[in-house]
Amino acid sequence: MGNKANKSLVEIKHFLDSGNLAIFCNGQIVITDFEIYDDAEYPFFIGEEFCKIIIKKHPSGELGYEFKIVEDIDTPLNRRRKKLSRKHLLQSFLVIFGVILLLASIMAGGYFAYQHKLAKDLRENGVTKAIGIKIKSHVDGGKFYNAFYTFRYRKQKQAGHLKLAINQAGELLAPNGLPIRENDEFLLTFSSKNSDNFRLDFDAPTEKQIERYRRRMLERMNTDSLNIHDNNCVLNAVYQLKGIDGWANLYYKNISRRENKKHHRESYKRMIEDEKMQELISECKKN
Repeated sequence: MGNKANKSLVEIKHFLDSGNLAIFCNGQIVITDFEIYDDAEYPFFIGEEFCKIIIKKHPSGELGYEFKIVEDIDTPLNRRRKKLSRKHLLQSFLVIFGVILLLASIMAGGYFAYQHKLAKDLRENGVTKAIGIKIKSHVDGGKFYNAFYTFRYRKQKQAGHLKLAINQAGELLAPNGLPIRENDEFLLTFSSKNSDNFRLDFDAPTEKQIERYRRRMLERMNTDSLNIHDNNCVLNAVYQLKGIDGWANLYYKNISRRENKKHHRESYKRMIEDEKMQELISECKKN
């Protein structure tokens, strides 16, 4: 045993008729014992290395011999060995983590480069058209969706599948925060050079959809707390400053944060207390 620079030779002499046993290390006797006919163990040191000779008696009656270096016992060498092992483990972890981080960076860089390429294509070759949303639960590619939309370009049909959030009232929510209904319309941009590259913008409702939103908001609004009778004026003021997101705050002004994480009483209060908003609201109160 040992490395190339420091080898040790361990020998066993066991006389089966008398049972006498001697263990030698580099020609020197380190252990002797007598009348050994069954299982036995003999621990000893070779330098700082804790070793063990194990004798096992087989069912056939023959004896088997095993030499073992014991690394799980507390010795100065084993403590140094464990410390070195932990160091190597940490180094290995850091190397693996570094490789994973590098691969993730490469993949992320490739993804963002690809997304940038798609966005540039839409800017330079984009065609915009109004698209109606269809509300229907369905499965595509093994994934569940609850809405979709389709469009055609040069006789080629494309489809987009949507998995929309559902509020506690059971309404499907568009990413802009307002409930979405069958045939609600938004602007879709697709590339004239690659119709597989398309993007639906829920923050860009068509003029027809804005009027739909307006009617729904007027049906829901209760502006008594503002002492305003011209609800259209309030809607215009909110839309002027905050757009569709502001209308969503107004729509859910009586809802708790637990019921709607993005649009709720607190977000409505922050919006309505904005200085510029207060100026516009004051103008509505004069009318």
